[in-house]
Amino acid sequence: MTRLVAAELRRIAARRLVRLTVLLAVVGIALGGLAAFVWSDALPEQVYQQRVIEAKAREVAEEARIETCLQAHGVTRGEVISDDVAKACFPNHGPASADDPRFHRNRLLGVLQGVSGALAVIAWGLGASLVGAEFASRGMTTLLTWETRRGRVFVAKAVAAVAALTVFALVVLVLVSLAMWPALALHGGPLRPNDPTLATLAGTIARGTALSALAAAMGFAIATIGRNTAAALGAGFAYIIVLENILGSSIARWRRWLLLGNVIVFVSGHDNAGEVTGRTVTAAGIFLTAVAVTLLASAAGTFYRRDVA
Repeated sequence: MTRLVAAELRRIAARRLVRLTVLLAVVGIALGGLAAFVWSDALPEQVYQQRVIEAKAREVAEEARIETCLQAHGVTRGEVISDDVAKACFPNHGPASADDPRFHRNRLLGVLQGVSGALAVIAWGLGASLVGAEFASRGMTTLLTWETRRGRVFVAKAVAAVAALTVFALVVLVLVSLAMWPALALHGGPLRPNDPTLATLAGTIARGTALSALAAAMGFAIATIGRNTAAALGAGFAYIIVLENILGSSIARWRRWLLLGNVIVFVSGHDNAGEVTGRTVTAAGIFLTAVAVTLLASAAGTFYRRDVA
């Protein structure tokens, strides 16, 4: 078994798609860190508080102007307002706000959550490709003439694929954090009450890594059942993009039983996040794990019984 897993890991490392993905990830991380540093700036807290005061003053002045305009048109708030009056009295921009160019921990948290979602998609695709290419190239048939114990072959391939993509996701999330650290250290502001702690950021990295592992397992399993990469990619697109969007939009109470709803709760780290009511972070993790394990068990049974040649 150890030799099989080691051989699979070497095969994964030799894949051009894997190497290209790693290269693009490194370039993306470097560019993201540079962009975060360039588009943020240091700002003394006193200057920011002065901006807040000025923004509130502009907001008060805007409200007074709106009231004066409505009264001039013989309209009071709460009444039905015509389009012409609304266009004349209400501004076409949002409420006044204080510009804060500093890079806060909340922005780093948002970046990590966004990257976690992207990594899950990448892990799904790579997990499917790693086994789907074996069927397409008939490498699976060649392997099974040397190692006829299909159970060992399936476990070795699944373990290698999930382990490799788990490590990839963990390294990417850690490198993203390190790439954003100069902006946070040099252009960051004082900690605010709603800023995430270091433990919260570490938890986000851990959940993002776990999500990539589960996504890799799902993609691997579906590609094994369909015996090609397109089966996993097509199933993922049809289910998540089409079916889940329709069900999630039309029946809100079903969102907690959909993959996307559970992913949102799991990555966010907050119960009932993203209007997915009745779902805790722990329950979301258990649900996603159950789906991955079920798909892997189905794939193992299919791989063991069906003719591969």
